Amino acid sequence: MSSLREFVALLDVDDVAPGRFTGTSDAGDRGVIDGSQVLGQSLVAAAKTTPGYTVRSAHTTFLRTIAADRDLEFDVEMRHAGRLLAFAEVVCRQGDRVCVRTNVMLDHPQPDLVRHASPLEGDGPDTARVRHMPMEGRELRLEGIDDENSPDEVGPPVIRAWLRYDDIPARDDLRKALLAHFTGHLGISTTLRAHAGVGTADSHKTISTAPLTIAVAFHEPVAWREWLLYDHRSTFVGAGMSFVRGEILTAEGTLIASFSQEAMIRGLTPEEMRIDESRRL
Repeated sequence: MSSLREFVALLDVDDVAPGRFTGTSDAGDRGVIDGSQVLGQSLVAAAKTTPGYTVRSAHTTFLRTIAADRDLEFDVEMRHAGRLLAFAEVVCRQGDRVCVRTNVMLDHPQPDLVRHASPLEGDGPDTARVRHMPMEGRELRLEGIDDENSPDEVGPPVIRAWLRYDDIPARDDLRKALLAHFTGHLGISTTLRAHAGVGTADSHKTISTAPLTIAVAFHEPVAWREWLLYDHRSTFVGAGMSFVRGEILTAEGTLIASFSQEAMIRGLTPEEMRIDESRRL
């Protein structure tokens, strides 16, 4: 089990040269790194390359699996840096293999001309059910769900997850990296919840699942005190792909980010079943 402090330190990639950074992984029991971790690290790399700007959005494509036993290399290429906006591409490599590409938009937040946002609806964290995910310093509760991974957990393709961290990073880029990291965790479970007899407990055993893209937009200011609500809704699944959209709100009702995920969901072929389970998608 990793700790929140260790994970935030992991997100804070190391400068090795202008526009170049290195990082490590937190893979747990599997030999494959969680892609949304690399998304968070890519946001930090882009922010460090563009001091004075703040990350506003990111669109990530996961091209290959990312091995847990190899360091990560991040190269940031600035596409444009103007008075208000900057655009960067962050490429994550392991050796000569490009694993992840992330396009990041940064800006200087401006005063409101107009403002509206989605409201907070439903119950708060007090009535949600505690779920255990392996990270000291993080608490997770789900509304009306006992086990998001179970094939027997059937209901609407919606998961409302309340998340609380013991410590919130002081730096804006690390707060956003931490927010982005959890956008990759429950999207596939949200989709499969609508279908009896299949769940993410089957992933890498009898079915093949993997996030392929994540897009996240941050709504300034990105700040919170205690609980966060990740409201996931799967709007489509078919032809081996699912689509999930979501919002991140504070317990006080402030919308601070929106996200979407495209993921692969399909059966494993006989050839894939012969691959060691720890290396399967």
